Amino acid sequence: MPDERFRKSERLRRRRDFLKVYAEGARYSSRLFTIFARANDQPVSRLGITVSRKIGKAVRRNRAKRLIREVFRKNKARLPRPLDLVVNVKEAIRDADYRAVEAEFLRLIERMSRDLCDRKPAPSRGSADEPSGTAQGATLAIEPTALRRMGLLPSLTAAL
Repeated sequence: MPDERFRKSERLRRRRDFLKVYAEGARYSSRLFTIFARANDQPVSRLGITVSRKIGKAVRRNRAKRLIREVFRKNKARLPRPLDLVVNVKEAIRDADYRAVEAEFLRLIERMSRDLCDRKPAPSRGSADEPSGTAQGATLAIEPTALRRMGLLPSLTAAL
């Protein structure tokens, strides 16, 4: 059974960590929330949650945070690699149940995985009767923009 606890080491706590994710991370939006994702050098993924007062009084804001934490806790093993995630909750979450929040989260995780592993099979170097793109002789190319969005490739401005 995978470890489904939500440990302190899996929380984004410092303002500078949040700002780094906002500045260097990729943005994925849905009806219920927006996720900013950035690759980290930690052994675990970390989660930060922001909930505006537009969501409602403290009871509603806390419920939204509990839902997001629970979805992260149950599905963190599905993340493609250790990431820092900041989830900005939208007003639509007020009417959402756990299943809806989980479905949106998983949909965005799938998009993150595709961006992280933007695969383009190269032409096969095998014989003419071997179909192209098979495991023998195929190489994978990852788009630099996808790598940059996930924080795996520094931007050109940082090098100057």
